[in-house]
Amino acid sequence: MPQRLRFQALAFLGSFLAFCLELAAAKLLLPRFGGSAYVWTGAMMFFQALLLASYLYGRRARLHPRAHAVALVLPFFFLPLTLPAPLAAPGPFVELLWSLVLSVGAPFFVLSTTVVVAQSWLMRSSCAERADGYFLYAASNAGAACALLAYPFAIEPLFSLPAQGWLWRALYAAYALLCLSCAPGADASPAGTAAAGRSPSARERALWLLLSAAPCAALLAATNLLSMDFAAVPLLWTAPLATYLLTFVLNFKREPWYPEKLNRTLLPVFAVFLALFLIPAGLAFWSARDSSLAQILARLLDLGRFGYVLFALFALSMIFHRSLAAGRPASDRAMAEYYSWIAAGGLLGSVLIGLAVPYWGRRVGAVALDWAAVGAVAVAAILARDWEQIRPYRKTAAGLAALAVAVVAAVSSAASHSGTVYSLRNFFGVYSVRDEGGVRTLFHGNTEHGVQSLDPARQGEPLSYYGFASPLGEAWGTLGAGWRSVGVVGLGAGSLAAYGRRGMTMDFYELDPDVADIAGRWFTYLRLSAAAVRVVTGDGRLSLERAEGVAYDALVLDAFSSGSIPIHMLTKEAFASYLRRLEPGGVILLHVSNRYLDLRPVLGATARDLGLAAASKRELSVGSGEEGRVPSVWVAVSRDAGAIARLVGKKGWRDLAAEPSRATAWTDRHASLLPALAL
Repeated sequence: MPQRLRFQALAFLGSFLAFCLELAAAKLLLPRFGGSAYVWTGAMMFFQALLLASYLYGRRARLHPRAHAVALVLPFFFLPLTLPAPLAAPGPFVELLWSLVLSVGAPFFVLSTTVVVAQSWLMRSSCAERADGYFLYAASNAGAACALLAYPFAIEPLFSLPAQGWLWRALYAAYALLCLSCAPGADASPAGTAAAGRSPSARERALWLLLSAAPCAALLAATNLLSMDFAAVPLLWTAPLATYLLTFVLNFKREPWYPEKLNRTLLPVFAVFLALFLIPAGLAFWSARDSSLAQILARLLDLGRFGYVLFALFALSMIFHRSLAAGRPASDRAMAEYYSWIAAGGLLGSVLIGLAVPYWGRRVGAVALDWAAVGAVAVAAILARDWEQIRPYRKTAAGLAALAVAVVAAVSSAASHSGTVYSLRNFFGVYSVRDEGGVRTLFHGNTEHGVQSLDPARQGEPLSYYGFASPLGEAWGTLGAGWRSVGVVGLGAGSLAAYGRRGMTMDFYELDPDVADIAGRWFTYLRLSAAAVRVVTGDGRLSLERAEGVAYDALVLDAFSSGSIPIHMLTKEAFASYLRRLEPGGVILLHVSNRYLDLRPVLGATARDLGLAAASKRELSVGSGEEGRVPSVWVAVSRDAGAIARLVGKKGWRDLAAEPSRATAWTDRHASLLPALAL
């Protein structure tokens, strides 16, 4: 293989393996930390910090190929990929970072050194193209982008986690051999000559830091927004990251795109996306809420918003990464420092969105705050880049900056919604409580998680998905006469407590302590319930597994957060643990309403594999007189086939386990969202 291609293959394969490892780690984290977008944000922060450490290491390893050969062996001691035992940490974020350190820290660290080490070795080789080895950075980002496409669409659907582990081992062994084949030999250029060149100035270092921080902050802001609007799952997280990496590839290739061409080309496209974003929104508000036309328009709005956000990320990243590529140094010594400042900027952007904004903006329940932070870093980068041109017009620039602050404040205020009485953001997302139209509603992102009437006479009546006329109400009325003990995974506003009767105990399992505080402080369902109510904080599946001696007559799973699907709650292993906490004739009720996924075939396959009976009901609309209720989809599963048969006899309920389907049950080792997409 020609020397240039060998180095390109090394850079490509190293990033491909590193990003496959990132996505596999994200999948591994879900059972313990849930599907919050901030899990991915925290993981990104960890990987950015490790990337910085690997670049600092690479600055020394370029002089010691033998030492790097020893480092290449380390990842084999950290496979197969597993999470360590839970840590008694002060918060979920610390436990998340600790879990990542022990599970994927060493493999990712070694793979992250690839570009800086390979480029240094290339510049010391006899390759004719060693003078400018930055094409390796483009190859590296191309490998990362390919991993982001291959993992959700090929690797995850086709291979279980153990099989992925063996595949990864084989590819890593090939990577290690390829890396050793690229190491400089005796005929290499002297290290001192390779490292010649001036050191970068303080201004250049600051510019590299800010130019890389702004796109990374925009990446995480876009991920948070899309996760709250759609679903917080690795399949969706790959779209913004692939867009971000694509801009590196386009700008570090031999003939990069230029900002002038970018601005001329993308401005008309921006206007088209803006129309796609606004026109369906107006039509959707004009239409009836429960009509099929409104559902179609809402889907068009979602697609427009999805494209709009990705386009905004693409445009910002293209402009800043082009400036970053244009300022790259020529010397080996400055090159290693250049990569280190890029990694430091990525870490700065991650910390800004992952830690600073949630901490300082805890009481601001608006995702627009993320973009305000992105704007601040972007303005700082532009000032650092163009200060000489801006200096004569600094008064005008100051006025424009003040106008931008006012616009951001207005947008943030509008995004907070005029009826908001309480809002906060934490590790698990953005929450808001709104009073409007005589009802109080809890939102996680833009997804409704409980509604209660502000009329004291109706405060004990469950609304939204949980009304007495809903599929849940029908199942409860048909099967629940003798229930004395009920477990509920997912608290929300506490609406299900309205079903409690005297002599009944109801245990609510809630992952987020802040939700428990909101339900107790801003809603009265828990206080008004006739049942004895207990709230247990922690992951629902893990809490149920630890609840020795508990046997429920019914278990209700309503643990979706902002529309995301907690896959670990729906696997065969999870159902086996639920059945251990049920009485022999007990029933599991699952709330699976979702605009983008149809989980009924998957649950039907699970019921068949476990020998259970299952029924489902999907509402497309509700009666005009049912105020405050929203159409919903529910599934009932039980060992008692007679109980399920009683439901199937009612209008709209159908036997789920008996329906033919190509869907397969999810397991802890193998679960893919692709077959469940509701297209």
